Amino acid sequence: MTPSLAAAATLVALTLLGAASARAQEAHGKGGIDILAGLEGGGTGYAKGVRRSRTALRFAGEAWVDEDPTHQLAVGALVELEPVASFGADVRYQLRPSDTIVLGAGATAVIAPKYMLGATFGFGYRLRVSETVELNFSPSANVYFWGSDLPTNTVLWQAMLGVGARVDLF
Repeated sequence: MTPSLAAAATLVALTLLGAASARAQEAHGKGGIDILAGLEGGGTGYAKGVRRSRTALRFAGEAWVDEDPTHQLAVGALVELEPVASFGADVRYQLRPSDTIVLGAGATAVIAPKYMLGATFGFGYRLRVSETVELNFSPSANVYFWGSDLPTNTVLWQAMLGVGARVDLF
């Protein structure tokens, strides 16, 4: 057997043996809903001072790969219910150092009827109630610093508490 033929045979054998044990990363995900309420401030005129924040629903999706489940990507659709209806979204990086703790930071936006853009930071406590369901308790802070719904040179802050649930999807 020539050296090049032996090398090719060895490469083929190693490839076939290695392919049998190779495994692709698997994606995992959760879906859920939270109701959010709290305090906000930083406005002017009628919104001057600290007051009750807008009540909102957040429809959430979270995804990660099994290689490192502590690093997750979360997206949410926001529906503010009152005092006026509005819609928005957020995108967050989440760090899950344990089964019960979730830390997150990202961008948030109210899109309609007027817009505001800002940042969101939060902490979550997850309580598993079944094989596929977790209850979610999550204080968070939002800071809106740009948009048509903000007076000039004003930053709106929100201190929110969210309560909801997450369900394993895949």
